[in-house]
Amino acid sequence: MHRLVLVLRRAVDALRRGPFVTAVAVGTIFVAVLLTGVFATALTGAERLLSTWAGEVPASVYLAPGADLETARQAAERLAPGTKVEAVTPAEALRRLRASLGDQAKVLDGVGEAVLPAAVEVRSSGMSLAQVQELATRLREVPGAAEVDVGAAWLVRLETLLRRGRLVGAALLGLLAFATAVLVANTLRLAVYARRDEIEIMKLVGATDSYIGAPFLVEGLLQGLAGAALGVAALLGSVQALLPWLRRALPIAGRLSRPDVLPTPLLLALLAGGAAIGIVASALSVGRFLRRV
Repeated sequence: MHRLVLVLRRAVDALRRGPFVTAVAVGTIFVAVLLTGVFATALTGAERLLSTWAGEVPASVYLAPGADLETARQAAERLAPGTKVEAVTPAEALRRLRASLGDQAKVLDGVGEAVLPAAVEVRSSGMSLAQVQELATRLREVPGAAEVDVGAAWLVRLETLLRRGRLVGAALLGLLAFATAVLVANTLRLAVYARRDEIEIMKLVGATDSYIGAPFLVEGLLQGLAGAALGVAALLGSVQALLPWLRRALPIAGRLSRPDVLPTPLLLALLAGGAAIGIVASALSVGRFLRRV
């Protein structure tokens, strides 16, 4: 315990004696953590919105001519318990189409109800995209069903894009972490060289490499935690400021909260990542110097 306190004291004293190196290292880690957090937050928020949108898109079961609408509605209720099922007659479908066209509704003048099929709409609020697709498979068993449309083809494409984005993002963030560690290591090397006389004397009196290197590792840990903490604080502030605007711009985002886009496990991972970068950078800088002494 006494040795741990001594190492910590030496590390804090070294940080105080080298404010420029400390500021550069902390700033570099801050930028890396902030960029990583922004990317992860954007992906997390997009996935949350995707899940919300998928639950709001109705699954429409279009019936073949002559199929009984009420029988189809009852079958849909049995196949999709816990959902809102609505029977849509051809007349109602035509009315909705006219309303959606607005000022262009006159193009439907002379169009009769018979051109539109009867349908059963199933709304599954709260379901994920995978659950909606599985629901659509079940709804094909509705008597008289000619076609089932979940209206989510673009959501499928968006999910594919997000999945690829996660893979590309993981690779880019790995490169960013490596580049940050190398940059911080080169910065910390200045601090190591500034204390080379002290290190050489310690080596002469028999100090081991682990004893000499421990304070540097603690320095890197503290710098990494400081930079990561600043990055996390900036992320939290940005999310809290932008969420109200997002809720106003996208009604579907009204239920989004901070944990939805910036969950606590992500914050802890960013803190741990910053600390890891600091330790690795310190190990690289002091290890190279000790091998030369």
